[in-house]
Amino acid sequence: MAGTMPGSGLLRAGGRVGARLLSPFYRRFPYRGAMDLFKLDPRGAYSPLEPFFYNRIPKAANTTVTQVLFEHTRFRPQQRRRHHPKYQFQRPLWLSPREVERLEREAWVFTVVRDPYSRVLSAYLDKVGRKRHQGQRFLTWAARHNQPDSFLGFCRYLEAGGLYLDMHWAPQAAILCLPLERFDFIGRVETLDRDLGHILQHLYGVEPGGPAVRAGTNTGASSRLDEAYGPEERQIVNRLYTDDFERFGYARRL
Repeated sequence: MAGTMPGSGLLRAGGRVGARLLSPFYRRFPYRGAMDLFKLDPRGAYSPLEPFFYNRIPKAANTTVTQVLFEHTRFRPQQRRRHHPKYQFQRPLWLSPREVERLEREAWVFTVVRDPYSRVLSAYLDKVGRKRHQGQRFLTWAARHNQPDSFLGFCRYLEAGGLYLDMHWAPQAAILCLPLERFDFIGRVETLDRDLGHILQHLYGVEPGGPAVRAGTNTGASSRLDEAYGPEERQIVNRLYTDDFERFGYARRL
C-alpha cells in the first residue's frame, strides 16, 4: 500500500523542523547533514514489496540503477506520479509509521557511490559544460568574482560556498538518508556491472544478462581526470570531500 505524507501542509510551512516533527521516517532517522531536507528526500527510493531502500546518489549511476530496479520490481504506486522510474518509488516523507517500522526491520538498504574526483568532474561537465540550469549559479559567481568558468573555477566556487547548493556535487556522505552503518551494501560506479548483479541476485534471485545499459548522461569524466586535474583542483577536492574519501574507501591523489 502506498504511503501518505502526514501533515503535508505543516511540512511545507515548517520546513526541516516540521519534517522532523511530523514525518515518521525522520523522527526515527533524524537527518543531521548539511543538505536541505526537501532536496535530500527524493534521493530515498523505497519499495515495500521486496522490501528495499535505495539511496540514490546523483552522478553515481543512479539513473541506471533506478531503471534496472524499476524493470524488475512489481511495485507500482497507487497514484500515478511523473513517468520516469526515479519517481515511481516511495520517498521517506511519504512513509507511514508501519512502513518505517518494516523498513527498519526487513528492508535491504543499499546505495552506489563514485570516486569523488570523477563525480565532481562529471557534475561540472554535465551541468556547466552543457549549460544546464544547475550550472548557472556558478557561472554568475565566476563572472562576479572574475574567476574562470573552467573546472578550476568550479572547484574554487565549491570551496567558496557552493558545495552544498546542489545535490549533483554535494558530498555523497551528506546525501545519505540513513546512517552509514544501516546500509547492507554499498556498490561502486567503478564496478557497476558486478555490483548491480549482486543487487539483482539479492533482491530477485536473477543474474543480469550482460552489462547494464547505461541510462542518463554520460560525460566520460573518468577518462578525463588527468587533463582536468592540476594541483589546485586536487587539493580543493581532497579538502572538500574528506568524508567521501574516508567513509567510502577511495584513495586521495596527492
